[in-house]
Formats: sequence, C-alpha cells, structure tokens
Amino acid sequence: MKAMVTVSAVVALGLTAGCGGGGGADGTGRSGRAGGVRGEGKDARDAVRVLSPAQLKHVELGAREVPGFQIEKAGESAAGGGRPGTDRAPCRPLVDVLGSQPRPRPAASVVNTFAKAGEGLDFEGLMGMIRVSTYARDGAAATLRGLRSAAEACADGFGMRTGEGEPQEFASVRSLPAPELGDEAVAYRLENAAERAPSLITVVRSGSTLAMFFATSLSDPEDVEIPPELVRAQVAKVEGAERKAPTVAPPPGSGGPGEGGEAGDSVG
Repeated sequence: MKAMVTVSAVVALGLTAGCGGGGGADGTGRSGRAGGVRGEGKDARDAVRVLSPAQLKHVELGAREVPGFQIEKAGESAAGGGRPGTDRAPCRPLVDVLGSQPRPRPAASVVNTFAKAGEGLDFEGLMGMIRVSTYARDGAAATLRGLRSAAEACADGFGMRTGEGEPQEFASVRSLPAPELGDEAVAYRLENAAERAPSLITVVRSGSTLAMFFATSLSDPEDVEIPPELVRAQVAKVEGAERKAPTVAPPPGSGGPGEGGEAGDSVG
C-alpha cells in the first residue's frame, strides 16, 4: 500500500475526534514521565514576530523533505467539519484543539498530513497531521495554557462528539515529556476507550505560532510516536520564517475568538 495520506484516511483514524499525547524527548508515546510541559509560565506578552498568511504557506514541509515520510497538503476538512462538543467544560480546550475550529481562533493556518513510508513509499502504519497556526494576539500562549489546564482536569478521561456528531470516549489523558523546542511545548497521549490505538498530540509554540502534531498507528499501537525528526524539521521552518517577519507589539487584552482563517484567506 502506497503512503498516500488522504484527508479521509486521517479523519477515519479519529485524529480530529481525539488526538492526544506523544512526542517527548524521544518522540514516542511510550514514555510516561509526568509533566508533559516545557516553558510553562514564560511571558508571551512582549513584542512578537507574526507571520502573515502568505508567509505561513512557506513553512509547510515538502512532500519528501523529511526522509522516511510522505507529506501531503490538506485542507480544513482534514480536521473534520464543525466544532466538536463535550459536556465537560474543563475539557473544552482539549476538544477544541482537535477540530477544525480551534479556540482561540488563529489568524491563519496550514494543514498537512503525513505517513511513515519505507522503500517504494510503502505505508508503515504511522499516520498523522500537522497544523501550523499563527496568531495576531496572545492566542498561541493562551492555547497552551488551556491545554495544560484541561489535561490536568481531564486526566481520568472524557466524552465528546466530533464536528460530525459522532460520539467518542477517551479513558484517560496522560502527559508525556515535551520536546525541547520553541518557547514552550506540551505533549499528551489520549487512550481511546473503544479502540486499541491511542492518539497523540504535541504542540510547540514559537513566538506567536503554534506547530501542532497529531498521530496514531494502525500497525503497532503500542509503538506509536510523533516522530521527533518531523517535529524538529517543522519547528525549524517556522522559526526561520519568524526571523524574517516584522516585529509587532501585542495589543492590550488576551487573544480570543477573533480573526481567523486558512493561510491565503483575508484576515479581518
């Protein structure tokens, strides 16, 4: 089977219904050190470099830019349709980040899917999604704060509905070691109550930009990982672009459900 990472395949894996967990120092979902955060409490209210929608498009990884992986461009539908829901308010930040309408809303986003591929692009079971979003206010830091709070409050699991109305139940949320990248990072593993395959999520903040990684594995659920080489490559491109972006002072007030869109859309 060729490593064609279709949008429908990613959605079928339930990545948008519940991606949690991995990507620590070794990027694996197996490590279980408590914490799962790095850079917590770091002030993000100073002047920052904000990528424009046009600049954001240039941070996407190329199809074979990271050896051993097939990467493909995706659209909003890769994160499902509509906003997911939950009856556990403290879990809302976790649920929001998994859908196509994250809160706080980013100014712009680009989405790609990836699969681990062997020789001849043979699919090796690991599949996932990368979403890079830039924020005009402090939405990037606010997203990390919300995830930390939700992971602690919902460690015993939670139920939700996808944007399409499908029910999903997670038995637990486990913090994992976060990568030593960016200004701060978090990493979580969500255990699916109905399926054997866990879902992983790693989020790295570099200035006003978030790089989010979601993954699961059909062939070896116990060995699922968010590949560290993929995380390093993506964060490096984000930070390279930010060094060329103009510096702006954040306005008073926190980032909230303000402007948003896909990269290339007008931002109002």
